[in-house]
Amino acid sequence: MAGSSARRILSKAAAVKLIESGSIYDTIEAAWAVQRPELDLELVCTLLRLDGVNQQQKSRGEEISRAVGLSLSDLYLLLALRRSGKPYEMRPTDLFRALLVTSAAVTKRVAKLQDEGFILRVSASDDGRSELVRLTAKGLATADRGIAEIARDVAYTKAESGLTRAELAVLDHCLRKLLLAGAKKPSGRRPRAKGRSVSDRSGR
Repeated sequence: MAGSSARRILSKAAAVKLIESGSIYDTIEAAWAVQRPELDLELVCTLLRLDGVNQQQKSRGEEISRAVGLSLSDLYLLLALRRSGKPYEMRPTDLFRALLVTSAAVTKRVAKLQDEGFILRVSASDDGRSELVRLTAKGLATADRGIAEIARDVAYTKAESGLTRAELAVLDHCLRKLLLAGAKKPSGRRPRAKGRSVSDRSGR
């Protein structure tokens, strides 16, 4: 019995290979189609694949950030300042809104990056009591290197996937619709699950 159980446990390398190939999601989808055929889980499985793509992109982003000597979260902060345009500065409140993190998280990152010479704090010209966070020359160079590496990585992924501009436009449109639907859903209350109609099930 112990040997039988051991054979059913995937090694870490095998599990990673399944995830990277996408076949793990096919396996999940096929299993639920057998176990709960009355439930419409097509979108669930699509979102699982989307999560897999996101995890791959995050992993590549972490490699890039390490190459420039930063954590991924620190690189994101520099990139937020870089895309703001000259003089590459933002108020802390605008930073944490742009990064979708708490003000405490931004304060901690800012202090760390200032100590390392990537950013500096300056007084806002319109309000001497307010403070801005600005890229230094070192921070600007690092942000430019980071975004260039990201662009190269994404270009490689696009080429390998074979996705056309038209397909990417459709994908982007669909993701926007999903994000909008998620934003509209009331928190704390979930709609009752609906099964497929007989005609829907017979078509699969």
